[in-house]
Amino acid sequence: MERFNKNRFIAFIDPALFINGMIFLNINTVIPYFLLSLSASSFHISFANFLVTLGSFLPSLFVARFVQKLRVKTKVFAKLLFIQRLSFLLFSFFLPFLIKSLGNTFTIYMFLLFYGIFNMFVGTYGPFYFSIINKILPYGERGKIIGRGSAVGNLVAILTTYLLNFYLNRFSFPYNFVLIFFTGMIILFIDAVLFYIIDEPEEETQEEALPLGVFLLRAFSFLKRDLNFKRLVFSFIFLGLSLTSLPYFIVYATKSFKGYNFVTIFNLVAIIVSILGNYILGELTKILGYKKVLSLGILLGILGLFLALIFKDIYFLLSGFALLNLTFVSNILTTGFLITSISPKEDLPVYLALSNTLTMSISSLMHIANGFIINYVGFEALFLISLIFLVISLFSMERVVTTSTS
Repeated sequence: MERFNKNRFIAFIDPALFINGMIFLNINTVIPYFLLSLSASSFHISFANFLVTLGSFLPSLFVARFVQKLRVKTKVFAKLLFIQRLSFLLFSFFLPFLIKSLGNTFTIYMFLLFYGIFNMFVGTYGPFYFSIINKILPYGERGKIIGRGSAVGNLVAILTTYLLNFYLNRFSFPYNFVLIFFTGMIILFIDAVLFYIIDEPEEETQEEALPLGVFLLRAFSFLKRDLNFKRLVFSFIFLGLSLTSLPYFIVYATKSFKGYNFVTIFNLVAIIVSILGNYILGELTKILGYKKVLSLGILLGILGLFLALIFKDIYFLLSGFALLNLTFVSNILTTGFLITSISPKEDLPVYLALSNTLTMSISSLMHIANGFIINYVGFEALFLISLIFLVISLFSMERVVTTSTS
């Protein structure tokens, strides 16, 4: 019982720490501002975004092959997290030296190198994280505990954001970013320690790893052999495609409505929705199950996009943004656990990695397509396409059969 309570607390506090640590490496605010301070071009900022997307899926399948062999996964995962965070911490310490001695251009490319390494480690999270949570928490408790932790994390993030602004305003460049990156890494180091102290039971594993080519063929064969998994991944892909429209709400608002501080307004809406959504939807996973909560989230997104399309008003646009953010929250809370509900235990890392690889790689292409859609057709066309994607996702999700236990 004592071991379960410790694991339960760690599972609760982990998302809170991760959310606040990543505030200091926010790809939408901190990283572009840092690069602009170095006189970086739009290409460099776009490339940083590309590294985030690439890192989120590229390593997953290769790591899954390794995770399958581990009887205990937490210690190895913790070591990977330490290496990831130490490498970026070293970059932050040397930042003033790089700028003074080697110049801004060299510093930009060194940053992109270390930021790329950091994000390649991010791609290892899925197979490790969900395999560990699958072992330490009961199936019905997972969404509730992690939802509560995320809600608390977003509440604390209001204070964290204040600290971020304090660094930016009180310290000169580049020492403000040394403090920003250092603080983020310290929080993430504490988060890594949690995985080192989790009490994880051992499990039977595949002793011999398959050759890489055979492993990849076997991984993709799951889509052919497991119709349930195929439907689930199909739903996730269209859900991911639809959610790529989220960043364009603020762009549409800025171009269509005047006289508002949209950065503050949209950030405030996103924070409030994240706090309430993580808590309420997290509680509902215990009552309704993960599939119904995700279906509810998709329905809310469909309603949000419908409001944004039909009513040309800033308040309806903000309502649509809020509702589609609830879709995003439901996606984060449920998708990994839905996979655990249909996957054979021994193949869980592969199921997770394959789903993540397909969803994120296709979504990355949609990010490119969105720019063409907006430029040549308009924002309304993008929102309509996103609505259609959500309808397809919901239809496929309703055909998935889940079990009550993993």
